[in-house]
Amino acid sequence: MDVTIYYTLLSFGLVVGVMSIGGAVLLLLWWSPVEQERIQPPKPAGRSGTILRWEQRTRAGWQRYIERLRRIFAPRDHVKLSRVRDRLAWAGYHDPSALRYFVGAKVACLILFGCAYFFFGLFIQRVLSHVVPVSIFLGVAGCFLPDFWLRMRIQGRQREILHALPNVLDLLMVCIEAGMGFDAAVARVSERPEVRGSPLHQEMMRMHLEVRAGRPREEALRGLGERTGVEEVKALVGAFIQTERLGTSLGKTLRIHAESARVQRRLRAEERAQLAPLKMLFPTVMFLFPVFFLVTFAPGMLKLLAALKAISL
Repeated sequence: MDVTIYYTLLSFGLVVGVMSIGGAVLLLLWWSPVEQERIQPPKPAGRSGTILRWEQRTRAGWQRYIERLRRIFAPRDHVKLSRVRDRLAWAGYHDPSALRYFVGAKVACLILFGCAYFFFGLFIQRVLSHVVPVSIFLGVAGCFLPDFWLRMRIQGRQREILHALPNVLDLLMVCIEAGMGFDAAVARVSERPEVRGSPLHQEMMRMHLEVRAGRPREEALRGLGERTGVEEVKALVGAFIQTERLGTSLGKTLRIHAESARVQRRLRAEERAQLAPLKMLFPTVMFLFPVFFLVTFAPGMLKLLAALKAISL
């Protein structure tokens, strides 16, 4: 066999093997049907994780740098920090270290985006104009980038909560009318394996664990409304508290709120359906109409230009 063919086959086999192993690793890590617990080492006995306790884990290098930036540049106003902490809770980040990472990420984006234009000039070996104003603009834009990401995260999470609220109320109503207590009904609804990834079910499980840990039920319910940041959930929490204080029927309250939540969800769907043609109008005007005009008027314009050119000659 020729040496060239031998080396070609060997290289081909090596590339195929590396790509197969890399694809298998990425598939195991990123593919959702594969449970992460199956590929992780078993946890030692006696250390069960809970959403009410945070463990101090070894942080990576970039996390330590972000925390240092946060200690240097973070604001000292407790009111502003509490607002940021509430927004992080609305986005689903209840870890106390999330505030440090968020503030540090804002400072890091400010520095990186502010220096990007200058380093781009060094990379292309050219003296760029307006370095200072462009760097300031990029730095300010980079500082607001984490806020934009956090706002999108909050809106998406609240949208999922609103979408899942009618189904949760229906299940709670069925459990309550079947004779279960409120705590048992909340545990039964939130512990279903197919809905553990839902934000509303996670918050309900957190509330249930807080009640089991000794927190008063009224405070746990108010905490549920504050963590979600959704007005419908806050109104529902107020109804639950009022029902518990007055001793009225919880099943009737759940039935009324479930019907109201379903009607509101249908109205939101109809509103989005009515806005769809209006949203499609702008891409149509920007992209389709110029093409139609070009196809319609281009032949006539070409003939007119040819006639004008012939007259001038």
